[in-house]
Amino acid sequence: MKATPTCVPCYLKQALSAAREVTDDPEEQRRVLNEVALVLPQLSLEDTPAHNSTYALWRAQEVLGCSDPFRSKKRDYNELALRLYPQIRSMVAASSEPLMTAVRVAAAGNVMDLGILSGGEVDVVGVLSEVVHHGFSVDDCAVLEERAASATGLLYLLDNAGETVFDRVLIEELCATGAQVTAVVKGQAILNDATMEDAELAGLDRVCRVVSNGSPMIGTDLGTCSEEFRGLFLGADLIVSKGQANFETLNETSRPILFVLKAKCPEVARELGVDLGDVVAKFNPRLDRSAS
Repeated sequence: MKATPTCVPCYLKQALSAAREVTDDPEEQRRVLNEVALVLPQLSLEDTPAHNSTYALWRAQEVLGCSDPFRSKKRDYNELALRLYPQIRSMVAASSEPLMTAVRVAAAGNVMDLGILSGGEVDVVGVLSEVVHHGFSVDDCAVLEERAASATGLLYLLDNAGETVFDRVLIEELCATGAQVTAVVKGQAILNDATMEDAELAGLDRVCRVVSNGSPMIGTDLGTCSEEFRGLFLGADLIVSKGQANFETLNETSRPILFVLKAKCPEVARELGVDLGDVVAKFNPRLDRSAS
């Protein structure tokens, strides 16, 4: 999807979040915003919001002299989520439809967005119950159930650190169906996106193969991804994509992708055709089914 003017304040908001992770000095934070603001005229509305966010964050990181402002917080998210793992694993095990429940667990991880929590425990039961009660505004989970067992190559595109623990529960269920799952992380640290370190902390490397997409960009920017990843992407029988940024960068591709996310901004909601705040499990509407 293409960026809109509505996206511009979000670029500055993310830059400010990065600054606050590094310094408490309001003047230094303002200096970061002033420098990032100089980048904004160079960002095109023809590019994705994720693409533009990356360039704004890179400038913020340059000014701050820190290549991974969220490193400490990501570790906190991972530890918080791991404390919840036995609870969510038990929920799935007790379900009469474990795979479908695991999809909802993974969606609940995106709904809670551990990246914006200030600390303390999460009412995972409450959040999950809300997701289950209200369901998905778009529910194409049947596609996942139908295709998973026969998928010789299933890619799982991870979103944020911490959320990866919720993804682990779904990946475990997918592996139990016989699916050959490969989880995908970012090529290097950006925002609070999951890297190889985060995947290993979540225990994903003990569940399935984990690879890097080779890209330093937010989302899945195919033009900057490694040749190895692009080969996996083009050859996958089924792809599970978590979060907004992956949707922003992949929604115009003709690949068999199940997008699982909460629409947290009006532009993504509009592109999905849902209301702001809706949770979706939506199979790629642009899929060329004759080619799948």
